[in-house]
Amino acid sequence: MSSQSEENSAAVVIQVGDSEPEVHDGVSPDDVIGIIARADEGMAGRLRAAEERVKAIRAEVVGDPDMTVEYFLLQRAQSRVGELLSHDLEHLEPGEHRARVDQYHRYAEVGSALLYRDRDFKGGSKFFTVTWPNFKWWPYKFNDAASSAKAWGGNILFQHTWYGGRRLYLVGLPYVEFADLGRFDFNDMASSFVSLP
Repeated sequence: MSSQSEENSAAVVIQVGDSEPEVHDGVSPDDVIGIIARADEGMAGRLRAAEERVKAIRAEVVGDPDMTVEYFLLQRAQSRVGELLSHDLEHLEPGEHRARVDQYHRYAEVGSALLYRDRDFKGGSKFFTVTWPNFKWWPYKFNDAASSAKAWGGNILFQHTWYGGRRLYLVGLPYVEFADLGRFDFNDMASSFVSLP
């Protein structure tokens, strides 16, 4: 697959309320926006803004060492919440994670995706609360490790660091979970992440 077609290859899992997740594979990012707009125009607008932000980051930050450091420091400061919540969740059983994160959401805007090392929400997990360009970096250190996910709101997993490669959109209105990312050939593949504000 060429780099350009890889950038335009996506899958989306969207769940509205308690309905079954709706799955679309082999779609473009523009198709994803249309799919999400049918369910929630506000979320589709936030997704459009996130796509523009990713383009700006890739054009203006990647390749400029000073901007890269500044961007990392900003994201690192914001990631402290994810670090604290990941620590809290590691002491709970996976079946208790959703209730605990729902509790966080009642009190604050905390983001968004809980990624697990193994299928069926097993293995270690990390809670991502902030857009993050490289899963190799501390505090996450979760590169090419995600095999299942629980997510709140809009989230995009990218195959490569700095928001490149194939994409997997996880959209929960308000919640979605998927027990096997291998269904999308995305098992042990995610290397960066965007959380929709």
